[in-house]
Amino acid sequence: MEEFIIQGGADFVKIAFEEIYGFPESTCHFGGYDTRSYVEISSGNFKVRSQLYVSTGEIFEFYRKLSNANEVLKGEIHFGNYESNLEVNLKYDSNGHLSVKGHFYELGEFGNELNFEFVSDQTYIQSTLRQLQLIAEKYGDMKGVKSN
Repeated sequence: MEEFIIQGGADFVKIAFEEIYGFPESTCHFGGYDTRSYVEISSGNFKVRSQLYVSTGEIFEFYRKLSNANEVLKGEIHFGNYESNLEVNLKYDSNGHLSVKGHFYELGEFGNELNFEFVSDQTYIQSTLRQLQLIAEKYGDMKGVKSN
């Protein structure tokens, strides 16, 4: 199962694929391949584990932006899914630390929502980038991969 984790100590946002639709033959209109995944968030004493739909193209774009910002240790990076129920924003400070802020709301009748915030650093982000690189190598960019 492919996954990536944005971590800071005990706090994290994890996205893990459960099913990939159309791979490698047909891409979705959100870029790359549509996935049924799950998101797990732990921030302080608050925790979420829920289903999430996200495309591999959205993940590729996040990987590209995070990789570029990590090279210069500055910038702001946004990650969200096409259903807009997950938003994660990472911002580098002058010491190379990252502020991770975001929110997740559960699609359904009750509208439960978690706002979260934690701090990460380059050591955690290196692991995130390796995980994202493996996903990008397998599923390609916004156009997916070409089958032989």
